[in-house]
Amino acid sequence: MKGYIYDSTKPENGVKIEESPESFRSKLDQDHVSFWIDIEDRDFESEVTELGEILGLHSLTIEDILTAESRPIVDTFPDYLYILARTPARDWEIGDMQTFQLSLVLGSNFLLSFHRKKFPVPGNLREKVTRDPENYFGRGVDYLCYYLLDGMTDEYYPVVDRLEEEIGEVEGEVLTDPDEELLKKISNLRSDLIEIQRTAGPQRETAAKLARTETQFISEARKVYFRDIQDNLVRIFDLLTNYRDLIGVARDMYMTSISNRMNEIMKTLTIVATIFIPLTFIAGVYGMNFEVMPELGWDWGYYGALGIMGGAALGMVYYFRKKDWF
Repeated sequence: MKGYIYDSTKPENGVKIEESPESFRSKLDQDHVSFWIDIEDRDFESEVTELGEILGLHSLTIEDILTAESRPIVDTFPDYLYILARTPARDWEIGDMQTFQLSLVLGSNFLLSFHRKKFPVPGNLREKVTRDPENYFGRGVDYLCYYLLDGMTDEYYPVVDRLEEEIGEVEGEVLTDPDEELLKKISNLRSDLIEIQRTAGPQRETAAKLARTETQFISEARKVYFRDIQDNLVRIFDLLTNYRDLIGVARDMYMTSISNRMNEIMKTLTIVATIFIPLTFIAGVYGMNFEVMPELGWDWGYYGALGIMGGAALGMVYYFRKKDWF
């Protein structure tokens, strides 16, 4: 656990870094002091429980923080807002979409952030509040909350861009080289899109709620920032919906391409089998073991039979080509 304390009456002192949970209890009623505590994966459950008890968090809030793979939500409590956000991981394997979960507790003069996995967004804010505390803490802890949520939203764009590239490649391959691996890739991409939509959709509603909720913890001036997050998430969700439609079209194209290829194979086999029908008939006739078959005694009977077979085959080939069947 690492906490950053800022005293607005002494901005020249910058931020004080504190790691003892007990030291923050006395800061709750100091209007001129604000602080941000960030808890990562190390001893996560024990630190969340200890800090929650010290700062008076509701047991349901602690339970939600400790629950992995939760849905993005906003819960209002008398002394704080509880916000849960999710974002996809930039580095992901197709078919194995990973997401990061960030729980935020926003009070009148404090912000708490909890995440089991280490990812760039909280780290970026730690660097900025240390380097320029007045520009971040000086705007209020609701601005710090906005910064984290905006960073979570920005993490969607590299993933969305990669999905666009992967779908473009699929659309090119589906017409030139459709195989089982391509079908597996299409199915995995569709699963990834569904997983991101399940995250982006509720998070869009979360941003909308933060932008319109009447609460003492978010200033009117800051609500326009949350509306900007909402607009970005709406745009992301619309892109994901379009990509999901495109991957569905790609799957239909794959099935059509496979069906066409199978039809071509069946047509070729049918033509070959049809050509051999008269040849088989002729060979069958002269393969019968009757004693009285005049052609069997001709000196040129063998060559004549082969000639008839060849002529029949060439005639059928000519007919099929004239009909443009191959």
